[in-house]
Amino acid sequence: MARGGIYDQVGGGFHRYSVDDIWQVPHFEKMLYDNALLAPVYLDSYQTTGRDYHARIGREILEYVLREMTDERGGFYSTLDADSEGHEGKFYLWSPAEVEAVLGAEDGSLFCRIYDVAPGGNLRRKEHPESHFRSVDEWAADLKREPAALWQQLDGLRERLREARSHRVWPGLDDKVLTSWNGLMIRAMAAGYRVLATSGTAGPQSVRRSSCSRTSSKMAGCCEVTGTARRT
Repeated sequence: MARGGIYDQVGGGFHRYSVDDIWQVPHFEKMLYDNALLAPVYLDSYQTTGRDYHARIGREILEYVLREMTDERGGFYSTLDADSEGHEGKFYLWSPAEVEAVLGAEDGSLFCRIYDVAPGGNLRRKEHPESHFRSVDEWAADLKREPAALWQQLDGLRERLREARSHRVWPGLDDKVLTSWNGLMIRAMAAGYRVLATSGTAGPQSVRRSSCSRTSSKMAGCCEVTGTARRT
């Protein structure tokens, strides 16, 4: 799933669901509760298997939520729509020319090769999905590079693309802060701190205790009164 189109390869976080059976073609809406439930799954898998890639995905989900789905007072928004400018997925889609305009020819070519950004789109070769679901470790072997070094380069390229994408017209935001969904995400954030801060895999942008405690204290200070959340 994390290597497919259902995962936002530039910005992190999962889209709502896939419309095919190989996690390739997403419905581009992003839901808080999906990501709140998937982050602990990847973190638990990392603890069970020791696979750093699973820790990476768990961390990226939480970083995405903190960056793009968090209210200035600490609560978590509900949904980011699928559509922008009247087209589903337009915010998230890239052509090779658009990638190279941001990254340059050499880095752009590498990124397009690894993430299967092609002139005709990447919805081809459905009978052989493994051709565009390869791991970075597999690519590193082909390129005769260390996986850690390739990941470092790709992280920098993804950050540059994410910054460029931020200037596009954004999908609509449902900024409701729902107690039940926030409870799920608070649990995920707490799990992120517990697993990542003690494993040595947390990076400079990763989840910090203050993010969890700040949000938890604000939610704990609210109660439901005649259908309206008010501080107690």
